[in-house]
Amino acid sequence: MGPDDLRHGDAGLQPERTSLAWLRTASVLGAVVLGFMRFVPGPGAVVATIGLICLVPVLAVLLASRIGHRARVRGLIAGRAPYFWWRNVAVTATVVVLAISSAVLIVTAR
Repeated sequence: MGPDDLRHGDAGLQPERTSLAWLRTASVLGAVVLGFMRFVPGPGAVVATIGLICLVPVLAVLLASRIGHRARVRGLIAGRAPYFWWRNVAVTATVVVLAISSAVLIVTAR
C-alpha cells in the first residue's frame, strides 16, 4: 500500500483529528498511571502490579494507533466508518481499575 492509497477527500482531516485524539488520550492516561504508581500509598508491590497491569491497555492503544488511522482512512475512502470499540472498553476499564484501586489503597493506608 503506497502513500497514494491513503489519500482522502475530507478537507476537515477527520481521520487525522481522530487519530491525534486517541494518541492524546492514551498519553494522558499513561501519565495518570505513572502518577498512580508514584503517589498512591500502599505496598510497593501491589501498587507496581496494578500500575503495570494498567499500562498494558495504554500501550495497546498507542501501538494500535497507526493501524487504526490507516483503517479510518480506508473506511472514509470506501464510504464507511470503522468503529474500534475495544479502545473505549480498554480506556474505561483502566480508569475504573485505577479509581477503585486508588480509593481502596488510600482508605487502607496506615
